[in-house]
Amino acid sequence: MDNKINKTGILEMAVGAIMDAVPIICAIIIVVWAGRAYTEGFGLFVQTPLDKPGEAHSEMVTVSDTDAASALKVGGILQDLDLISSRYAFAVKARLTGYSHSILPGTYVISSDMTMEQILVKLSADPAAVPAGEEQDGTEAPEDSTIKDSQEENKDVWGQG
Repeated sequence: MDNKINKTGILEMAVGAIMDAVPIICAIIIVVWAGRAYTEGFGLFVQTPLDKPGEAHSEMVTVSDTDAASALKVGGILQDLDLISSRYAFAVKARLTGYSHSILPGTYVISSDMTMEQILVKLSADPAAVPAGEEQDGTEAPEDSTIKDSQEENKDVWGQG
């Protein structure tokens, strides 16, 4: 009889320990997911490149016809080359900025010090039409004023300006 009572007591203790652990595990999962959501959202709305200009690297990125149809696939290629931090943030940014259906197939030189919007602008320009960083007449291309404006707007929104 003592053996049966002892087994019941151990079972009740085990169930009690599991019941105490469930809310703690749920809280940890919520905190981790909230942190990831914040990081993804921050990457969407604050124009920051993956690397600083002095620490950046450039890669040749080839976008095929099938890849160009999906910003998520292109984001995956860029993430695998360590040019962006998140393929999902890239796909959402492409959708929000209207570039999701404008990505053209071709080979591009992309740098890790470019923001997602700068990368989207570059991927939406025909790579064969204009040499990298130059206009048709051979002069340097001006910096995209919409990117500059959105960076200034982001500074104002986040209290950095």
